[in-house]
Amino acid sequence: MGLMDLLLAKCTPVVTECTIAELVKLGPKFHLALRLAKDERFERLKCSHSGTYADDCIVTTVTKNRCYLVGTNDRALRQKLRRVPGVPLIAALDLTR
Repeated sequence: MGLMDLLLAKCTPVVTECTIAELVKLGPKFHLALRLAKDERFERLKCSHSGTYADDCIVTTVTKNRCYLVGTNDRALRQKLRRVPGVPLIAALDLTR
């Protein structure tokens, strides 16, 4: 099922430059996530800061502009985002466990 089918709406996947930079730093364990983030179907959001963690960048971005739905399996990031009113979250469940 695609994201548009799930949301019943047109959506444009976006990724911040900080997220891509952090995935590169995390190394081979995250190569699949990096490959997905670099997909040409994802729009890249330029960051006006430097040296920020991807989590902080995402929280700042959605706090300033609340038009984003955030998809993440990162528990700590989800907890931070729950403190920002009106930010919808989506996460994938691992049903094999």
